Amino acid sequence: MPDLTSLNPAQRDAVTAPDGPVLVVAGAGSGKTRVLTTRIAHILDSGVYPSEVLAFTFTNRAAKEMKVRVANEVGEGNAPFWIGTFHSTGARILRTHADKLGLSRDFAIYDSDDQKRLLKNVLSDLNIDIKQFGIPGCRTAISAWKNQDIAPETATQRTTTYIEEVYAKIYTAYRKALRQCNAVDFDDLILETVHLLEDHAAVRREYASKFRHVLVDEFQDTNELQLILIKALCSEHGNLFAVGDDDQSIYGWRGARVENMLQFEDYFPGTHLFRLEQNYRSMGNILDAANAVIANNKRRKGKNLWTDAGKGDLLSVEQHLDAEDEAARVVEIVQEEKHKGLDRGAITVLYRTNAQSRLLEDALRRARIAHQVVGSVQFYERREIRDLLAYLKLTANPADEVSMQRVINQPKRKIGATTVGRLLECAHNHEIAVGNLVERPDLLQMDLGNAAGKRVHAFLTQLNSWRRAAYDGMPVPELLQKIIADISYETFLHADEPDTAAGRMENVAELVNGAFAFHEASDGGTLQQFLEQTALVADQDTIQDGEGAVRLMTIHTAKGLEFPVVVLTGCEDELLPHVTAMNEDAEAGAEEERRLFYVAVTRAMKRLYLLSASRRRKFGTYEDTLPSRFLGEIPDELCETRELDSGWQQPVGRTLFGDAPAPRDPRKPAGHRPPLQRRDTYTPPPRSRAKPRPAAAGWDQDVAQSAPFYEGQLVRHGSFGAGLVIRVEGVGDDVTVTVDFPDHGRKHILPRFAPLFPVD
Repeated sequence: MPDLTSLNPAQRDAVTAPDGPVLVVAGAGSGKTRVLTTRIAHILDSGVYPSEVLAFTFTNRAAKEMKVRVANEVGEGNAPFWIGTFHSTGARILRTHADKLGLSRDFAIYDSDDQKRLLKNVLSDLNIDIKQFGIPGCRTAISAWKNQDIAPETATQRTTTYIEEVYAKIYTAYRKALRQCNAVDFDDLILETVHLLEDHAAVRREYASKFRHVLVDEFQDTNELQLILIKALCSEHGNLFAVGDDDQSIYGWRGARVENMLQFEDYFPGTHLFRLEQNYRSMGNILDAANAVIANNKRRKGKNLWTDAGKGDLLSVEQHLDAEDEAARVVEIVQEEKHKGLDRGAITVLYRTNAQSRLLEDALRRARIAHQVVGSVQFYERREIRDLLAYLKLTANPADEVSMQRVINQPKRKIGATTVGRLLECAHNHEIAVGNLVERPDLLQMDLGNAAGKRVHAFLTQLNSWRRAAYDGMPVPELLQKIIADISYETFLHADEPDTAAGRMENVAELVNGAFAFHEASDGGTLQQFLEQTALVADQDTIQDGEGAVRLMTIHTAKGLEFPVVVLTGCEDELLPHVTAMNEDAEAGAEEERRLFYVAVTRAMKRLYLLSASRRRKFGTYEDTLPSRFLGEIPDELCETRELDSGWQQPVGRTLFGDAPAPRDPRKPAGHRPPLQRRDTYTPPPRSRAKPRPAAAGWDQDVAQSAPFYEGQLVRHGSFGAGLVIRVEGVGDDVTVTVDFPDHGRKHILPRFAPLFPVD
């Protein structure tokens, strides 16, 4: 018999609910999984056989965890064996009745790689140019049709453009090819199961009678087909136990319908509704902030999280001048939390988009703080970043054969591996750097053949034009933008993987931002210097830290997790909420983005920092930003704000800087703001600094390179004049000095490339 004494009253009521449809609206940290597994144990204790219980989860990991928990409650041999994902359950049902769908029971399940190979064959058979209709685009179109239960014939009838006609033609041929291969893809595992139950009443009754109880975890993430499947399997007994949180429905972009939960009572009349509102994760102020923000959503079931753990610390709401300052503040937070006794592994930094990780990674690396990017590769390891850096490396060094091999056919230029091998052999035989073979088209034609030689020469000619531009002094960011435009890289990304192209272009834009930041910090540094800088940034071997690693991840990745300290960065309109989410249905987009913000807030257990920047680079150009509208929805009494002003803190006796106007609340949207005249008034904790060295005899290069820098120091820059040092990060060649210049605003300087001279 399951132990119900450890449950709170609301949990106990949900677990012991009578038969029929039950919806448990379970808030973040309210013990949702415990209620679901205890409900299964309670059902089994009432006399239901394990084979009569079906439980759906969304991941194999969640299914495994549920099986273990239930087994601990009822014993290893008494746990239900129909606990799994929607896809795995669909596969089991289809195996039994494959003949009714024209398949044999040993049908294959094609994964993404299998799909790609089959689609490549289909395109070849149809004589369709794979460059114009790429495999990822085909997969996206076909998956969208399948998840809407649109058959190839219907898709063909509904086409209105030439592109849609071609995709429908591919869809028709792809479905036929799947049948010929006696195979289904992942979308089919649910779609075909739905068709089986709809078209064969006897089969539907068999399973609906077999499963006396159906339980669903994370119900807010179900899509239309999954809802149809659930309804079919509950059609005889009507015993559905669904657990979810409509306030955490954040996957609308991949088909999840929050309406499935909002309209639950309409789909399943006679529903017993329960709310789990006691939170066992977060302190009171964090929950009060989350409640206040999510209350602004109109489409929700409604609940109010609470805890008996006490109010805890106020939320720290901070606005900084730019994204670089925001990243530096993250480092300070890590150091402060360490001084409070927390391991660095207890700190997690969240952001809306993967591209935001670059500056955070750079700042943590400079501070020698171990960190881990969770759910994604580190910025400089992402494919599109490695591609573009390889183009730059090859531009700087025509003998770089590794970079040549990476990009010579990326994007596609019909230069295959055999041609590349002959090209390298040609370079070796004639002792000419591979990039310099542009000057010897005769050798290319002789060793590679006429057609292949011309294609390679065209690429080398393009490469040579970039090399001349760099030699003529084209700034690094402009050179990078030229390469991106010349190779039509954005078009390539959209053709390569349409569903990830937007995110990958954000990463490309962030690399451009990094190039502009380097150009400014190095006072017009060279291409070789930029590549050296990125090589150092990408090298994590210098980090030595046995105290745990700070985690960095997107909010989507963090869903379902919890952390003692959360630092949410980029709390700005058009970033959170993200501009793309507001394009089609602005109200629905804003509500999903608000739910995403709510998810981020409710990950925090002890302390929560909400950071934003008043300006952020977009393709290298600074643009003013407004604080996220969600910050303004948090009650003032829950927050400790760190404000910005347009003046500067002056050391005693200094007359370099002007007076500061009245500060404003960073959580409230503002009107016009001078983009370069801001700083946050937050004063970091005391730290050890090098003492000011005596004034040097002259302002020469050696003095600039060896001079120590410290906060509050006056320095002079060759282009910007005199300024005040407000922050020093890193050591040795890796040092970055942030300086406020009265006529040029705040600059982040690399002294080894752009000398700074102490002022007497």
